[in-house]
This record gives sequence, C-alpha cells and structure tokens, in this order.
Amino acid sequence: MAMPLPHSPSTLEELITLIVTLEVERYNSGDAAQSKVLTALTEDQIADQLESGKVGFGARYNPNRQDVVGAIENACLSYEDGLYKVFINDREIENLDERIELQDNDRVMFIRLTMLAGRMW
Repeated sequence: MAMPLPHSPSTLEELITLIVTLEVERYNSGDAAQSKVLTALTEDQIADQLESGKVGFGARYNPNRQDVVGAIENACLSYEDGLYKVFINDREIENLDERIELQDNDRVMFIRLTMLAGRMW
C-alpha cells in the first residue's frame, strides 16, 4: 500500500512521527457514529486485505479520539522496548536517530513482534 508523506524524514524517529500522525488523523476523522452492522466481505475485498496482512471489517471499537502526542510517544517507546522492528528495503533500521533517505517506491515494513510464553519441560 503506497503512503504519500508530506516530506521526506531524515531519521527513523521522524518517519515514525509522520506515520503515526497520519494514522491518528485518519482514525480521528472516521465517523464516530459508524454502523455496528458487519457486512460480509467479497472475495475481492478479502484478497485485497490479504496483501496488507490483515483481513477485517474496519469496525471501530473505541469511539474516543486519539491523542497524537501520546501515540507518537507510545510508538517510539515501543520501538525502543523492542516490540517491533522497522525495515527499509530489507535493511533493518537499528535505532531511532539513525539517518535514513527514503526514495520513491522504497518499501518500509513495520514488523510487530509477539512475545511467547511457555514452559520448558
């Protein structure tokens, strides 16, 4: 999915700030009175959503507006805590202040890590 940015970030922290800001604004602009009725997805809709890695109905379960500053702080802290990794064109970005130079059609991946719990026998 292509995401145009208002300007090219120079560090990973700036990239995270830009993307979180855009996503919070998109979320907050959604209709708070969204219908609670779920409709069936067509095969084409499922195929399109599979490309992004998540298939869903787009339901909003939290009607509250989200705080941009808090979301940015949370995203940066989560990165520092190792809850997700960031790759640009298959190269891992190692820290928030690492210099980056995004070009048109660069592929940026945010990979959320899941911590598993279990027992050793």
